[in-house]
Amino acid sequence: METLNPVSSDIINHYTTLCESIPLYPLHNEQDYDKAMVILNALLDAGGADENHPLARLVETLGVFIGDYENHHAFL
Repeated sequence: METLNPVSSDIINHYTTLCESIPLYPLHNEQDYDKAMVILNALLDAGGADENHPLARLVETLGVFIGDYENHHAFL
């Protein structure tokens, strides 16, 4: 029986390309944080604040990384 690999090269390539535009990974420095904030605001302006909008999950995911960074670096 052949085992299917759920992580195809297409997924890796798409994720890599997406991460060049949107930091969808733990933020490690202020540059990543600033970029994430700019993109988050643009996503919200594009309708991502509506939980039924296609961008809502992306907004939520980016928000988690931003929140983690802020908690780790004690932003007020």
